[in-house]
Amino acid sequence: MRVLISTWQRAPYVLIILLAVGLGMALLTSDLKSVLPEPLTGFVQQVVTGALLLSLLSYQWVLFFKRVTKDNRNARQVVVRHRWVGTAATLLFALHAVRFGHVWMSTLSAVVFLVALTGVLNREVLRYRSHTIYLVWLLAHIGLSAALVPLVAVHIWVALAYQ
Repeated sequence: MRVLISTWQRAPYVLIILLAVGLGMALLTSDLKSVLPEPLTGFVQQVVTGALLLSLLSYQWVLFFKRVTKDNRNARQVVVRHRWVGTAATLLFALHAVRFGHVWMSTLSAVVFLVALTGVLNREVLRYRSHTIYLVWLLAHIGLSAALVPLVAVHIWVALAYQ
């Protein structure tokens, strides 16, 4: 229990992300949104939440590009913002997603949840003792994030083409 409390104090976003993933999974599997009124699930709501989600996901790549270019200015602030923007994006995805749907949408949802979960398993939370394990985690998190880019692009194209 002491470990959970110290993790919560050190990384309060962890619980929020885990709750957001749980909420998203519950909303997607329960088909609760089909009984909600149109303003909460309609096309305008989908476009607004989708645009916000796209902007949050785009911002997430700032950390990657700062690391690739070895730009260490305000590095700690960028990491902290990256974690909180990821938390907000996970919550927003739970509000944006309507249902699992076909294989394509299920894959997109699974990758979003896996990116969020691998994000939670970061060095601050798990305190990796081995640099190799850290690199495996980093490769998984960035690889899943990279896989998300074409999935989101096709999702936007399909969603707008059929509306």
